[in-house]
Amino acid sequence: FPNGADMPNSIDGNWNFNEALAPLVAAGHRDNTIIVRGLYNGIPGIDPHWQNCAGFLSCRRIVLGDAAVARCGQSLDQVIANHNPTTMRSLEVGAPYYHVHPLNDHPGYSNDYLNRISWQTDDTFRSPIGDPRQMFDKLFGLVNADAEHVRHLHAKKRSILDFVYRDAERLSTELPAAYRPVLATYMTTVREVEQQLDTTDVQCDPNDPRPSQNFANPHTNYVQRYELMNRLVVLAMQCGLVNVSTFMYGPSSSDLQCAEVLGPGTGHHGCAHNRREAPLIDRLRRMNLVHTGLLGHLLSELKAANLMESTLVMCGSDMSDGDQHTTENIPALLCGAGGDLAFGQAVSGGRRPMSDLHVDILNLLGVPNITEWGDEVIASTMQPLPIRV
Repeated sequence: FPNGADMPNSIDGNWNFNEALAPLVAAGHRDNTIIVRGLYNGIPGIDPHWQNCAGFLSCRRIVLGDAAVARCGQSLDQVIANHNPTTMRSLEVGAPYYHVHPLNDHPGYSNDYLNRISWQTDDTFRSPIGDPRQMFDKLFGLVNADAEHVRHLHAKKRSILDFVYRDAERLSTELPAAYRPVLATYMTTVREVEQQLDTTDVQCDPNDPRPSQNFANPHTNYVQRYELMNRLVVLAMQCGLVNVSTFMYGPSSSDLQCAEVLGPGTGHHGCAHNRREAPLIDRLRRMNLVHTGLLGHLLSELKAANLMESTLVMCGSDMSDGDQHTTENIPALLCGAGGDLAFGQAVSGGRRPMSDLHVDILNLLGVPNITEWGDEVIASTMQPLPIRV
């Protein structure tokens, strides 16, 4: 989630089980949640809205200088996707809209950095889906089609892919060498689509019909949007279509209002820059409750699908105190089940880079040979956090 919590000067603030995390407690998930204190993120001199959103799951420096170029580093979720391949590589749930920074006061900063957290390679981000109807179609679009219709659609897609290959081969001879890696990663994505077309052994029937609501307006159906996404992603995991997913509750620095829940008023970014004014602080705190409520709904769906024992959910933000843009003591949670981790507690290993939590997650999920993670001042220390009992 963007813009931090009510954590003035990066002190713990409302990031506790009694306040911001109260919806998790109310839903019965306190004993599935670890509050991880003391994590920091970010590269000095780079605005954390951009750096810590794009680098949330990689802790790698973003590349600046050309606003048309977005480059960060392979993210945690994609390393796990490589280790646990499935029919669909991963699912990316996006924010309700693509945010373009209105002031244009960050020349050389790509807006993609505000809207992407998943990076398949250093040069390739995963484009998220913000509409539950599109997610449904991606997962189950052919569920009611007969075999002949499926074959027809697959053949049509293959003809498009053939055209893409031919066009890319022609283009590669004309591109400068510096741009060819970008084309290569694009073709990797095309091959991923081919692999999905070749896979016919996974059957997954949705229990619910295709969502019928209109999700084009980012300021309406906000909670329902993400609750539907939670259900769809968990179902996709339950039937083996995918093992990894990411969720963005909003683009970084954006001013989503959650008006249907909170009523009309100042947007999220404006509330983060609250100058310690009580009405804005109150609205920011209520936005925190909306987001942790959505997280609680996701955990409930995972429990109902009997997936909690085999799943880890990391939740966090691009900063702690949005008013000061501070990146110390980032609000962070690790959720799951089992007696081997310190669920139900707040733990701290002192001031530690967020990349240390990434390494712990990779180790817990059995990803081998991770000897380093992150860049520069946010590189991992490779020392475990006290999340185990």
